[in-house]
Amino acid sequence: ALDYQETVSFSFVEARWEHELAGNPDPIRVLNPIAAPLSVMRSSLIGSLVSTLRHNLARRAARVRVFEIGRTYRRDPAVLDGDVVVAGIDQPLRVAGLAWGPADGLQWGTPDRGVDFFDVKGDVQTLLQPLQARFVAGSHPALHPGRCASVEVSGRRIGWLGELHPRWCQSYEIAQSPVLFELDLAAVLA
Repeated sequence: ALDYQETVSFSFVEARWEHELAGNPDPIRVLNPIAAPLSVMRSSLIGSLVSTLRHNLARRAARVRVFEIGRTYRRDPAVLDGDVVVAGIDQPLRVAGLAWGPADGLQWGTPDRGVDFFDVKGDVQTLLQPLQARFVAGSHPALHPGRCASVEVSGRRIGWLGELHPRWCQSYEIAQSPVLFELDLAAVLA
């Protein structure tokens, strides 16, 4: 209802995304990848959303609002082997979203302006209701310093919100910075 379209992508991603956008120097490698670029398991949904944005921009989309719900994979020695769990690998569900382009769809009632941090912050607050989220200045490898915040609920950090770093915008050939968020799905569903 917040004007986002759902996207579904592979859990296998490019190692470049993990290093640059997730800050993960040691991603989980796939022993027999389905394609050479899809050689590691994702630890963040941000790379997939940036890739979806690039795909839409190549088709001249004027406005993009996408979200994804999916598993991420990180090494965690505390995780024990089970029926659907692999020892040493944490597999939390996450929800992430990306907004790019005009803040509002094409209409005559308001002047055009690009989506900004506060538009997406409002979307995250709506998503988390009735929980009260706190936004604390922070840093993330994929996000612009000074335009990034960690999202906290009940004193616990549950995710991130911010603009894509200009370095990655240039590297991935994106003219205007999208605003992204990524949250722990269990906390959102609480």
